[in-house]
Parts: sequence; C-alpha cells; structure tokens
Amino acid sequence: MKSKKIGIMTVGGDCSGLNSVIRAACMRAKIMGHELIGIRRGFFGLFPENFDHVSLDTHYCHEGMLTTSGSILYSDTKSFTERLKNGKSTEEVLRLACDGYHKLSLDGLVYIGGDGSLAILKELLSHHRDLKVVAVPKTIDNDVNITDLSIGFQTAVEVVSNAVRNIRATARSHERTMVIEVMGRDAGFIAIYAGIASGADIILVPEFKYNFEMVISKIREVYASGKDHCIILVAEAVESDDLKHYDEAGSDAQVCFTVKYKGIGQHIADRLQKANIDSRAVVLGHTQRGGDTAVLDRIVGTAFGAEAINAVSDETYGIMLCYINGRVKRVPISDIMENVHRRLDHSDICVKMARDLGVYIGEI
Repeated sequence: MKSKKIGIMTVGGDCSGLNSVIRAACMRAKIMGHELIGIRRGFFGLFPENFDHVSLDTHYCHEGMLTTSGSILYSDTKSFTERLKNGKSTEEVLRLACDGYHKLSLDGLVYIGGDGSLAILKELLSHHRDLKVVAVPKTIDNDVNITDLSIGFQTAVEVVSNAVRNIRATARSHERTMVIEVMGRDAGFIAIYAGIASGADIILVPEFKYNFEMVISKIREVYASGKDHCIILVAEAVESDDLKHYDEAGSDAQVCFTVKYKGIGQHIADRLQKANIDSRAVVLGHTQRGGDTAVLDRIVGTAFGAEAINAVSDETYGIMLCYINGRVKRVPISDIMENVHRRLDHSDICVKMARDLGVYIGEI
C-alpha cells in the first residue's frame, strides 16, 4: 500500500467530539502507514499566505482527547467570509484554498464541518473537482441532512439537560417560570431533545409556529395542575410577531454572515412579566459547545475518524460519512448538498413524545 499524505481540518463553530475524530484519524493513519497533517485554524491555516499546520502522531493525539471539548487544531469562522466582505470574489477565495491544498501536496483531505462549512465545501468542489475530500459532519444543531447524528449534538443535549436540572431548583424555590434559551440556528433538535430529557413544559422551536396566548394558557394550566414552577425551552432562532432576527437589507449571503440573534428568551420572559407571570430568562449560549464529551459523541467521532482514513486509503473521495441506523456509511457529497439542512418534522420521535405528554410545542 502506497503511503499517503493526508490533511485534516476543523471548520466553522467548535463542538465536543472533534478531538475524538482527530485522535482516531491519527491512530488509523499510523497503522496504515500514512502521514497525517493537521491544518490549524480551518481555512486560515490552509490559505498559502498563512500556512499553519502540524504533523500529527500518537504522542500528539492521546486518549485524554476523547473527553476534551473543542479542537486541538483550533477552528475558524471568519477567514473565508471576511475575504468576501473585503472585496474578493467567491472564486478568488476558493482558489486560495485550492492552492493551499496543492502546495501541501496532499493526497486527501478530511474536512470536519457543519452545514455552513459543508455549503462552502460544495462550492469548493464544484470549482475544483481535482480536490480529494472526505467530509465528516459536526454540529451541535444536528441539522445536517441524511446523517442521524452529527458530532457534538449528544454532548450539547446533555449539557442543556443538566443545566435545566440546576435551574429547576431555583424555579421551584420561587414558584417561577424559567425561560431557557438554547442554541439552534435553523433547527430545534437541541431544544426538543433536551426538553423531553429534562421534563420541560413548553418547547418552542423554529420549525413550528406558536401562539403566545397558548403559551400563557399552558403556563396557567401547569400551575393549576399543582406544579410550583414551569420550564420553557426555546431555540435561539425562534421569532415572535414583534421580534425578528433577520434584517431585510443586504444580500442573502451578507445576512448569513452577519446575523445575530436578538434574545428571544429574554423577550418571552419580558412578555410573560407583562402578563403577570413571574419569569426569568437564562441564555445557555456557548456552554453547550463545551463540557465532557458524551460517550456517544466519542464513539461516533472515533468511528468517523477511522473510516475517513479508510476512505482516503481506498481513494474514495467526494463523500461525507453518515451515521445511519447504527452504522457509518459513505454518502456522495452531492446527495447531501441537494438539501443540506435537516429540520424537525411531525414524524420525529421527540415531537411525537412531546405531543403525547401534553408538552406545548406550537400549533401543529
């Protein structure tokens, strides 16, 4: 078997489980006699003007990484988009990435990214078909198409569930309604899975419209049943009739680069206060990206890392690894890109559970 020089990089927002992928890739590469190059800081380290990479070996990649959040290679959400905002064309920025790949003399690249990063990869591969890439899905939002699980989701759900348990104590002490805002840019998987796991009374997600009067009605029903508190989980992308996140000005690309959520959790808590319901808001924010890596994220991450090296060794490129029905499968990236985003729908198990348990999740 011919030895190959393989690059690996983490792109976009960080999450727990990334280091499990990197460690497994390192171990598998050593067993197969390949050289693994860690490209640091995502696209920043791949652009020739910045070249930032390190040779990975089993001394660098150790078992302690399995439980450690974040990425030992660091990540980057700005280098690609800042060049676009500073006047470079998409083609020029893609060319920089392609040049970096070739100057490193890579035989293959393991690209670990979420939905936004995969969209960039789609553009990269459509302009430069000679690049040999194996993609690994990671995002705490779990909203990448086809794969059942993305790296980081299970850990985020555990972090939120544990936080709700802690918040519930103060909610009960003050007989109060707590509005807990969680991440979820386009999809409500964290909110609904953690909400079911922690016994939330109301779960609001961007997929399903809700009626604020029904929220109030549900809160009053909860108290009338004898409970001394109420827990609401809301995904950050949820809007209301008087709060919208997206500005109308600018192109879709510019809005995507610059959108910042405007605090739906606090907004709902303020409206509840006006309705004479004692409430407080808690924003969990970046705590969801950290914490000890959940066991399932370690296992799936390890499986992805090893299989990514197998795929490069087999010279099977242009694929994304997916976790489907308990197995890792190689799926053409073109299939993923037909519809990158996965969202909750009525058939999701947690949607059904919420409805069966009387949890208010909107007007379905």
